[in-house]
Amino acid sequence: MGTTRKKASLSATGTPVGQKLHRLISDFGNNRVASLLGVSPSQPSRWQKGEERISAENQRGLLDLDYVMARLLQLFPQEQAEIWLTSHNPHLGARPVDVLRLRGAAGVVQAIDAEAQDAYA
Repeated sequence: MGTTRKKASLSATGTPVGQKLHRLISDFGNNRVASLLGVSPSQPSRWQKGEERISAENQRGLLDLDYVMARLLQLFPQEQAEIWLTSHNPHLGARPVDVLRLRGAAGVVQAIDAEAQDAYA
């Protein structure tokens, strides 16, 4: 019974971060979310089940990924958004997913804005 209580208190499901995690896993699948975040394939499901706490660093990564994907999905269908995120980007000089992991969302959002301007020019 103590284990159940502990798991419930660790569960991220009711938090804003947990809700974003759930949405990302629902949209992309556990393994894809893990790959995009650069964590082990089992971690997102352990976070979701409350078996492991989400570190502050992974929370930031999750929030950044959620925001970037929301922005990309305004421009592209899901599959194309994932391709954009994982392909070399001339505005960044690297893959957006790598820039997202190393430097956060700001530069990636600028590249998305540039992409949107090109798309509407």
